[in-house]
Formats: sequence, structure tokens, C-alpha cells
Amino acid sequence: MEKFSQNILRVADRHGVSTVFPDFLEMCVCALSAGAKEDHYLKVIKKYTKDEVYLLADACKLLVAEMDNSGEGLKDCLGDFFMDHLSFGRNGQFFTPQPICDMMAIITNTTGPGKTVADCACGSGRTLLAAAKICRLNSFYGADIDRTCCLMAVINLCLNGMLGEVAWMDTLCNRFYGGWKIDLYPATPVPYVREISESESYIFMRIPVTESKLSPGRDQPDISPIGINIPLEPIKGEIKQSSLWDEWTF
Repeated sequence: MEKFSQNILRVADRHGVSTVFPDFLEMCVCALSAGAKEDHYLKVIKKYTKDEVYLLADACKLLVAEMDNSGEGLKDCLGDFFMDHLSFGRNGQFFTPQPICDMMAIITNTTGPGKTVADCACGSGRTLLAAAKICRLNSFYGADIDRTCCLMAVINLCLNGMLGEVAWMDTLCNRFYGGWKIDLYPATPVPYVREISESESYIFMRIPVTESKLSPGRDQPDISPIGINIPLEPIKGEIKQSSLWDEWTF
């Protein structure tokens, strides 16, 4: 991690680590997007000199080598750097220590293959990495309100061959801001990243909206934290709605 950190911090001398590290993550995600994000990549690097871009590109190479972890992979280098140099515990961003993540993965029985593993506040994705230590052939889904955390999770999943989705969203209020799908590239069995919309997301919770049967002249209250009209009378018939988090049957 020392050489990787040195490269990032050298560029940060002029721009600040809180600017350079998120830009580095954006560059990595662009590089993993099979050429679909070239315009965004060029926009991100526009503020940097040629030598600085080379340093960041070299940092990506060093990151991959460090994440190899002697052939075992599943090492959260990005999360460690983030806590050491950016978060300092602000906004409650103390990521769960890896041994605890490993224990949680064991006791929740993430053996597979074919299971769905989800973390609604995934941070850099280290709990998902812990689950992959048990079985990497599951589907992995993470969400976080911090875009920087989401980008770290996307890179961690893709470089470790973990297929699934990472959503940039507020899971408490079910507000979706953006998302990334990690899938196998159609031409070759290699993981790649593509951006997805709210309608494509498997994590975003699509809750059925119903109308209340109220007496004439009576206003309908909006008591839901996300603006959903809660019926005051039982609904006749059956409505089913599935999502990653829950399933409702009325």
C-alpha cells in the first residue's frame, strides 16, 4: 500500500487528497467500463498535468498488484486508504474491521453458489468481499449514500470477479442517484462495469402506490417519509411487489 499511497499523495500535493482520490476512483471505473466512458475519463483528467496522469495510471497498476494479495484477492486496499487519509471517522465513516466482516459472513451462512448477498450500507464493499471469501459464485449487491464509497465498492467487486450491482442511493428514504452493474462482458468472460438507471436497478425498491378511499372533502395525509400515500382502508385483491430488500403482499 505504501507505493500506491505515495503516488496518490504526490498528486494531492497540488490538488488535495479529497479531490484526487475520488477522481482516481472515477478514472478506474472508466477503465473498467469497456470503452463506454472515454468522454468522462477525458473530462476527469483535464485538470491534471501529463505527469500527474501518469502517476495516477501507475497508482492503478500498483493497486491491482496490492489487491492480488498473494493470489488470494479480496483485500480492501481502497477502504484502508480512505479511512487513513480522507474520512478520519467523520460522518460516522468507520468501516467495519475486516475480521468482523469475515465473522458476519460466516454466521449469516453465505455459502453458495447461487445466493444473493446484499449490504444496504456497503461502504467500500468489505462485507461483500468477506462473503466472497466463502463463495465468489454468488450475486453481490451493495448500496451507499456516499458516491466515493460506491466507486470503491464497484472497483473492489469488478477487480475480484464479483458480479452484481452497486447503487448510489439513500436506502432509508429509497432515493436513487445512480448505479453500476458488474457483469461479464458479452465477447469475453471478463467482468466489466456499466452504468444503470433507476429502472434497471435491482436494489431500488419499487413500492406500489395506492389511493385511499376517503370521504368527500377530506384531505389525504402524506405520512410516509418518501411521499407514499398510505391507504387508510384495507385493499381488496392482491398486489405483489418484489425487490432485493423485501416483498410485499397486500
